[in-house]
Amino acid sequence: MVFKDLNRKVLFLLVLALVTFPAWGNLNFIKDNTLFSQAVEAPKAVVEKEADDFKKILSNHQDWVEQVDYDSSKYNVQYTFNAELEDFIQKQLSLYRPDYTSVVVMDNETGHILAAVDYSRKHKVFGRDLAFTNTHPAASIFKVITAADLLENTHIKTDSEFHFTGRSTTLYKHQLKEPNGRHRWTRSLDLKKAFATSNNVIFGRTAIENLTPAGLKKMAEKFGFNKKLVEGVNLKPSVFNLAKDQYNLAEYSSGLNTQTLMSPVHGAVIGSIVANGGVLRYPIVIKSLESHDDKKIIYPSLKKDEIVLTPSTSEDLRTLFMGTVTNGTARSSFRRSKYLLEKLEIGGKTGSLTGGEPFGKRDWFVSYAKSLEDKNDKGISICVMIVNQKKWYIKSPLLAKNIMEYYYSTLYPQKK
Repeated sequence: MVFKDLNRKVLFLLVLALVTFPAWGNLNFIKDNTLFSQAVEAPKAVVEKEADDFKKILSNHQDWVEQVDYDSSKYNVQYTFNAELEDFIQKQLSLYRPDYTSVVVMDNETGHILAAVDYSRKHKVFGRDLAFTNTHPAASIFKVITAADLLENTHIKTDSEFHFTGRSTTLYKHQLKEPNGRHRWTRSLDLKKAFATSNNVIFGRTAIENLTPAGLKKMAEKFGFNKKLVEGVNLKPSVFNLAKDQYNLAEYSSGLNTQTLMSPVHGAVIGSIVANGGVLRYPIVIKSLESHDDKKIIYPSLKKDEIVLTPSTSEDLRTLFMGTVTNGTARSSFRRSKYLLEKLEIGGKTGSLTGGEPFGKRDWFVSYAKSLEDKNDKGISICVMIVNQKKWYIKSPLLAKNIMEYYYSTLYPQKK
């Protein structure tokens, strides 16, 4: 009797499988906002194939398509961009008209790219492609990674003091030696002030004395260098190489080189890592794809969040970021914004270097802002990259400040 009942159960399951099998290949619904692998009842291999197919289709397009064909159906592509925010950024760029500009705004909680706006003064056109290219020297933005490595893996603290001679913006080999005695030309700074003022000498020498090329490369890759950051978009990885010698390590650590390359999207990701307590949240550009027969596919990041830093190191890094805004290289852009600084926690890092493609002097500002009144607010991260060729039109921190003001006065109340 036991075997008879068992055979009946097996037969029933086989019949059920034959009846339902033809529908499996057409299951496109994704439960909630989760990964393709969690499709309702769909076999994992089928779901993963669909995900790979869509990634290939979307990544192969050079323009920002609104519709793609797949499996005899047309799918509308829903991007994460916020039309109101992008319209405000375009008006700002039309007002100042820099030679080349790229602005990226990222929601720290969801990873959604809310804005990716480029502008060319020469051609008087807006676009997105510059934001998703890795042809831009990272300059002093890389000091964020160096500071993280120092704080996480050495005895260095935010108040550790260093001495240097000469200009802080240069990096001569004689400057990389500890000053011999104290004289009228010797100056002292702690790490917080060295970061805020972007001191090349202190970062270069401290790296030589405390870090290794392999260790710095490992930290860079934790922050997103040499890895694919965005799915469904043709964005090449940011580039960081292993230092060849001690002076090369000093160049890489301070950002004073044209070999370390990054994209403005990556700049926003770096800001979000600091804002999110040392967690790398992969950016999302494609929110969903929806077919004409009402089948909707949620298309989130296919990568899980990664822990980059310990909570204590992340807290120290936030302290360094805030110092840049209150008494560092971004201070002049925020000094008349007392009201803004009372309402928001704002941190950032500036950087400038000549080179890259398009050629010119890059003026970077990687930053984040979050509400001090709403403890649940994860905030936004903003990367502004301006390429100046003959003259300056606007500083990147000022443009970022204007975006923060607009977001928290107009868009954030709607979000709540």
